[in-house]
Amino acid sequence: MKTKYTKLIMILVALVLMLAPSCSNEEEYVDTPATPAREGFITFRLQGKKQPVSYATIATANENAVDSIEIYMFNDRSADSQPNLLQKVFRVGGTDLNQQGTDLETTVDVTGRTGKHIFYFVANGKDNASSLTNINAGATTEADFLERLSDVQSGLLKTPLLMTARKIIADVENAQGDDLKVKLMRRVARFDVANNAAQTNFTVENIIIENVKLQGYAFEDATGISAPSLATGTLPLINYAGETNANTATPIESLFYLYPTEIGDGKSIISFEGIFMGERRIYSLKSDQVIEANKRYTLRVKTVDVNTPSVILEKEDWGEDNGEYITEAEARAMLVGAAELTGGNDIVEAGRTYDITNATSTGVVTIPVTSYTKSGTRMEVTYLHGTGNSDSKVTFNNPKPVLTYAAGYFQEYKVNLPKPGKTPMHARVEIINNSRPEIRDTIYVKSVPNYDTTNEKPVLFGGIYWAPLNVGATEIGNSVELKHTGYYYQWGRNTGFVYNGEKVSTSDVYATVGPVSWEVATEGDAAGLFVISTRDISDWLSPKDDSLWSNDNRQGPCPDGWRVPNLNEIILIESAYGSGDIVTWDETENSIQIKGDNETDILYFPAAGLRNYSNGISYFQGSKGRYWSYSTNKTLAICLDFNSSVVKGANDFRANGLSVRCVQD
Repeated sequence: MKTKYTKLIMILVALVLMLAPSCSNEEEYVDTPATPAREGFITFRLQGKKQPVSYATIATANENAVDSIEIYMFNDRSADSQPNLLQKVFRVGGTDLNQQGTDLETTVDVTGRTGKHIFYFVANGKDNASSLTNINAGATTEADFLERLSDVQSGLLKTPLLMTARKIIADVENAQGDDLKVKLMRRVARFDVANNAAQTNFTVENIIIENVKLQGYAFEDATGISAPSLATGTLPLINYAGETNANTATPIESLFYLYPTEIGDGKSIISFEGIFMGERRIYSLKSDQVIEANKRYTLRVKTVDVNTPSVILEKEDWGEDNGEYITEAEARAMLVGAAELTGGNDIVEAGRTYDITNATSTGVVTIPVTSYTKSGTRMEVTYLHGTGNSDSKVTFNNPKPVLTYAAGYFQEYKVNLPKPGKTPMHARVEIINNSRPEIRDTIYVKSVPNYDTTNEKPVLFGGIYWAPLNVGATEIGNSVELKHTGYYYQWGRNTGFVYNGEKVSTSDVYATVGPVSWEVATEGDAAGLFVISTRDISDWLSPKDDSLWSNDNRQGPCPDGWRVPNLNEIILIESAYGSGDIVTWDETENSIQIKGDNETDILYFPAAGLRNYSNGISYFQGSKGRYWSYSTNKTLAICLDFNSSVVKGANDFRANGLSVRCVQD
């Protein structure tokens, strides 16, 4: 390789060191001459310590130790809008890796190469990044290379640490000076821990680290690149009290390392376990913090009271002070592990909701819970829709809290998921901390089977499941046929009547002047017949009875698990009519359409008309709808009344025949 100089003096690059330069375990920077360049070769200099031996578990002295270097050379095809391809891999070790002062020096052969190339350097990759072995020159692109991950750690991270770098050389034929200096970056963060128990009144015994990343990207350039999900898990318990000078003014250096992660609610958790004022406590960092690679962090306990210790999280580059971040900690209350579903064929698990609508067998959801007070936790089930009288029920066990090694009380809940019933079921299952009830964790179980014997689904509106069809109807449609409009019911009766357009008496009309007694209407001559009256009497029944279709009789003509709506549910539709486009008239369908709580669901109320009490004739089909509630108003009963221009609550004669739309009981 041609060069303008006969002797190239190279400058050592400061590898981001573990401690400030004044600390005793930092190596002093020494500038030594570079090896003379040879034509067709490039000699790189990387700060590090050649140490091809078995390293200590956690040791500051070995954090810049290197036992192998791999160099990956890519061409640059950006001018042709083509992906850069791997050209060659240099694996360097033994006598090919030379110590020059505080630098490592290695030479690679680039004979025949011209122009711009990109080099990636990996130190200690054979111990930390096996994913880098499955690559091919001429086939592996730079984008694919950047997605490569470290190995998944099985315990606490140990030295040697994975270190990587990227270097762009504009012209490999004339590389010199800064082109040849490589700054390796560690792909993990270092944590020191400092607690002076004499000042904080808190003796730290263990460090508990949960839900952290167990692997990371091999290169800094991978930030923002979509790659396979990074493995997460809990690290082994770290015995802080067993370290020399623990709980004194002297920090414990390099107590543990972490791959880049985030600390906060629902993310990674770092906790201190120990004794505060004679009582065992666990405090966890709660503020959101992003843990970056190649940073040194110090977890420093400042002051502690029963609920809110003050913890300073100091962050700096290894060797460069980068400021101080104050975070908070809180007394640990409850940790809920990942829920695991077993059994339950065709149960659909979506996040924290289990849909049993199509389940053909029962299932069990196992939820491990650790609380940090002896009172433990409890489980409660709340049915969100209906009165909880569904024929599909969620049950669970009641495990007692058991003390574990980490001063936590463990309980394993078993939530039994039933097969679906005939009516919708939506249950909220909560795990509640007994000492702090505001802290809880929730899963949901739901089932929305077809309504009764139809192929239609109930619709959730106003937090209530409504039947998709009128009583007596079998399918949604706009005709005036029974299959679409359903039956008419006189208020309080469970006998349905069909459309009748004639003034003459028919086989379903009781022509004798009403009202009649309950016995006559149910067991006598009027049983099963529409009771009419030629007199101005609004009720078919004498004496009047306001308890029909209410209280224990609220089911009325509805199928099991369903009932006639009440006044408030009728008002719900009336109120929604005046609120935007939730309730609208559909001229084509001759019905009002109501958007469900899930706007993709629609309730159809056909304009089924009514049947008049004075002559038994049906009127207004296709233009008006009237639907009973079970609520009464003096001698009248309350109903929903609508046409193409209005939707409202109204009163009607109890002897009139109106439609019934059921709601879940």
